[in-house]
Amino acid sequence: MNAKDRVFEEKLKGHCCSESIMNMCLEDMGWEPEARQPLIKSMGAYCGGLHEGLACGTLCAANAVLWIAEEDYNKAHDELGPEMMAWFKERFGSWNCTELLEGDEARKPIVCPPIVEDTYLKLHDMLEDIGAV
Repeated sequence: MNAKDRVFEEKLKGHCCSESIMNMCLEDMGWEPEARQPLIKSMGAYCGGLHEGLACGTLCAANAVLWIAEEDYNKAHDELGPEMMAWFKERFGSWNCTELLEGDEARKPIVCPPIVEDTYLKLHDMLEDIGAV
């Protein structure tokens, strides 16, 4: 299944952006469904930019996945996290949910799925590079 279809499938499950990223990546990393559930649930805290239009939940979840996947704290902190942050800002122009949506919550169905898809693909490449998938 391609990334676009997986993102759509996650939405059908009722997952928001951050929950979708966490679930897809943990699945790719071979985590069993039962083991994924607490982490997916915890990502609900980041939906919609902490439910306040702040830091994009997709970006928050992507960073969380990198920290889960990379055992070396320094590499996660000094390399992977900054790489994801820089890529996201360059690709989408902001880290902020409200800015990404241009202040209009009604834009979520249009704006967010491509952000989740592109971030998932970037994250998957990064996970491959560190041998996590």
